Order: sequence, then structure tokens, then C-alpha cells
Amino acid sequence: MPGIPAARPLASALAAALVLVSATGCENMQKRDVGTVLGGILGGIAGYKLGKDSAGGAVIGALLGGVVGRMIGEYMDEADRKRLAQTIDTAARGQTVSWHNADSGRDFAVTPTSDFYADAGKECRRFEQVVFVDGRREVMEGLACRTPGETAFDFSGQSA
Repeated sequence: MPGIPAARPLASALAAALVLVSATGCENMQKRDVGTVLGGILGGIAGYKLGKDSAGGAVIGALLGGVVGRMIGEYMDEADRKRLAQTIDTAARGQTVSWHNADSGRDFAVTPTSDFYADAGKECRRFEQVVFVDGRREVMEGLACRTPGETAFDFSGQSA
């Protein structure tokens, strides 16, 4: 649409997502639903920025963020999320780090697969995560980025 700033469609999409979350009532939402919404929002924002303010980057980022957020929200507890963040931060590229969560009975394996720098000097790592749930093998690919000056990676599923 002529005359509409590029950020306006992104802001409208984010506002709609927040209204949807509010309308469904957070008390009825499961962790996977919260993870899907938050991952989608954060992925959309990151995709928009990493895609040089493109709506396509925002859509791809939101979709990937929603998938990653859903998986993290559904399968990982706080201890698993900390272990994932630690692995992304410290494991060498190609090194698989595995662990078993005795509380959930789930097994995890995370492998950083590539490193690169994105816009504004963001340090990013792609990774593959395998989760075994009730004998099923679930595989996902993710992306974690760290803004210059930050100590922690954000692994909400950005697209680059």
C-alpha cells in the first residue's frame, strides 16, 4: 500500500497476536500455546529486522519462531531451556551435547551447526535439536542470535 510505512503491517500483526492471546485467556493456555505465541512474536520481530525491514522476513521469522516456541514450550522445562542456552553458548560447532531430564523422562541432543554474523553485528548460531518424547523422535532446526554487548543468546527461532 502506498504511503504506509513498512513497520505498520508488522505492528498490526503483533497487535493482532496480542489481542488473540488476551481473548483466549492465559489461564486456559498451555505452555506450548504460550511458547507458540511468544516464539511467533519474537521470531517475527527478529525476522523483520534480520530481513532488512521486510514483511517477508517478518512472516518467515514468525512462522519459524512459532514452531520453535511451540516445541520449547511443549517439551522443555526451565532446566532444559537453561541447558539449551548453555549448549548454544559454549559447544563447538558440530559438537552434540545430550542430556536426559529425569523429571519429564525426555532425552535431548543439541548440535550447533553453523555460526555467522547478521545485521547490526548480531552473532548467530544455527542448531539442530533432537528430542525423544514417548519413544518418538522430534527434530527441529533453530537459530539463536546475540546482540553485541549482550551475554545471552536469544533462541526464540529467528530467521536470518
